[in-house]
Amino acid sequence: MHFVFRVDASSAIGSGHVMRCLTLAQALVARGASASFICREQDGHLCDVIAARGFAVRRLAPLPANGVPFTAVGELRAMHDAWEYDARATQEAIKSDVTRADWLVVDHYALDEKWERFVRLSVGHIMVIDDTADRPHVCDLLLDQNLVADMVERYAAHVPAGCAVLLGPRYALLQSTYAELHDRVPPREGPIRRVFVFVGAADTANVTGRIVGALLDLQYPDLQIDVVVAATSPYVEAVRERVAGYSSVRLHSGLPTLAPLMARADLAIGASGAASWERLSLGLPAIVVTLAENQRAIAAELHRRKLVQWLGDQEVVDERAIGYAVRALLDRTDLSAWSQACRAVVDGRGATRVCAVLLASESTPLRTRDAKLSDLPYLSAWWAQPTTGAHCATMDSRSVEDAERCLRDCLREIEHCRLLVVENEDGETLGVVCFSHERDMWRVQSSLAPQLLAPGLETRVREAAMLHLRAQTSGLLRFRGEDAPSGGPYEPVVSRWRIGICSDMDSWINKSLPEMILHWCRAGHSVAWVHDAAELPAGDICFYLSYGRIVGSSLLRRFRNNLVVHASDLPKGRGWSPLTWQVLEGCSEIPVTLFEAADSVDSGPVYGQERISLDGSELISELRAHVAKATTALCSAFVDSYPNVAETGVPQAGQPTFYRRRRPVDSRIDIDRPLRDQFNLLRTVDPDRYPAWFEYQQKRFTVNIKKHDA
Repeated sequence: MHFVFRVDASSAIGSGHVMRCLTLAQALVARGASASFICREQDGHLCDVIAARGFAVRRLAPLPANGVPFTAVGELRAMHDAWEYDARATQEAIKSDVTRADWLVVDHYALDEKWERFVRLSVGHIMVIDDTADRPHVCDLLLDQNLVADMVERYAAHVPAGCAVLLGPRYALLQSTYAELHDRVPPREGPIRRVFVFVGAADTANVTGRIVGALLDLQYPDLQIDVVVAATSPYVEAVRERVAGYSSVRLHSGLPTLAPLMARADLAIGASGAASWERLSLGLPAIVVTLAENQRAIAAELHRRKLVQWLGDQEVVDERAIGYAVRALLDRTDLSAWSQACRAVVDGRGATRVCAVLLASESTPLRTRDAKLSDLPYLSAWWAQPTTGAHCATMDSRSVEDAERCLRDCLREIEHCRLLVVENEDGETLGVVCFSHERDMWRVQSSLAPQLLAPGLETRVREAAMLHLRAQTSGLLRFRGEDAPSGGPYEPVVSRWRIGICSDMDSWINKSLPEMILHWCRAGHSVAWVHDAAELPAGDICFYLSYGRIVGSSLLRRFRNNLVVHASDLPKGRGWSPLTWQVLEGCSEIPVTLFEAADSVDSGPVYGQERISLDGSELISELRAHVAKATTALCSAFVDSYPNVAETGVPQAGQPTFYRRRRPVDSRIDIDRPLRDQFNLLRTVDPDRYPAWFEYQQKRFTVNIKKHDA
């Protein structure tokens, strides 16, 4: 996948936008994607820095000044007024790229829905990185990595329906070193010995100079001070002159990362911008000054949570106020509690989580685990979001507090509730599924993460949770859907049909059953799923799918109809492993038949049939997927037409044939015969249960085969 970043840096708006986009681009490239940048060459641009990191940069000409003052507000206003000019230039730059843009990532305060509508026809998807929630967007994904008071509600009116939203410092775009150091650097202990000063590249009022002056006026000779100032700052020489002669002060510029200085420091003093999340990830207490309006909400919330000390805006904070705040902290002997609170907010893995969302596909590996108490803060935050499609029967409102209370109740109900978290391989939560046990049935409730973008992932989240529950629970499992009708407190659940499914515990068909079960639950049926026919409750319809044991007539009488699916054109091919035997015979078309179970094996009347066409290259996983698709189609069609369909069974006609049970010797490869002649055998072997094998020099060897697209 190819990602194009539209982002600017300048002496007025600073470098934070470009630096976090660089972090995301590098994380994407590390996972096999490609990236390029489109940037305008304003004064203080970072195009050379981007190019030095190995990314192609399409440079746009600077906008004419037209009397606009050289401030962040002035520059953004000029850009906003020239949005169409910029959109056309961006569109041309995208079209000139030899690689089509799968995603356009926009990180710019001056661009909104007008600009996004103009360029979206030239790209696959649009991601917006925002901090302000002050304008509408037309995008597929929005990221706001900040922590503010109204985080859940602030974008409700600014993004279209279906837009995935990533909110909070859990998704902060930090360099990979911060995740490593988060687990390594211990919390601060003892008195403050070292102070780290960094205000940012947009320090147009020389707040850095004020901080340095305040620290020097304290006259603490043992206090070590690290000061980072941009080499392009108009005040760099003034700061250098101010610290001249002080051996305790070190001046730094052009650093590839601030992490080493932050890791050594006991206290930071700076702005409430992007560096806030870097400081928090390393547990670094901070005093902050706000440089712009968009920093005020962040500073206010961090101050409210006692994660920083906010002194106010740069216009009102002088050296005296800074010195007073620092002196009060220097008198404290231990900052460990403050430091630990900071570390708990940011773990430094935000870029990994965002990459997992952007690169997700239907084939994304999933894993399921039981929810933990530590999951609740972020689970409840997006469970409460109106855009997530959350369902929780015990929630009357959609506040974060109500969501967390609901989830806590689920964790306490050990016997009657299972709260399962479904993640991708990077540990990013894709959904939480709650199974609540009511009247001997598991009610399925789910809430999907707001970042689900890949088609098919929503269904797979629910299926993964159901498979996990099935694997972790012995005996009978009965399900009903979140929208199925319920009886009164002492009344049974009302269901259209009572359906049973019986499959072997280790069968390949199991992973295909949850989707069908959930579909039936949503239709108002109740479904029982077992691996032992003796555990089946009485009902209307039972499907025996890839079940290797013979079911006696006494068990069959528990249901009005008992159905079996067999991959053959009955009565031909009764018996064992019909799919495998037909592939070995070179068949290019496989019938899959639904029929009524009878006392004689595979002999009951036929209700329907699907046919699978093969091109001769399918391996066992693909062959099974084809059979599973045909199986679920036949079973679903039967349930949809029930009970009338039960009168349409056609008796089998013709002379039956039988396949025998496969043995290990049937998977043996003859090393003296050409591989081409034995390819059908390799197509049908299961690498885990019955792999292909051969003997050589009195030793046995197994063979695993995989298919790769050309």
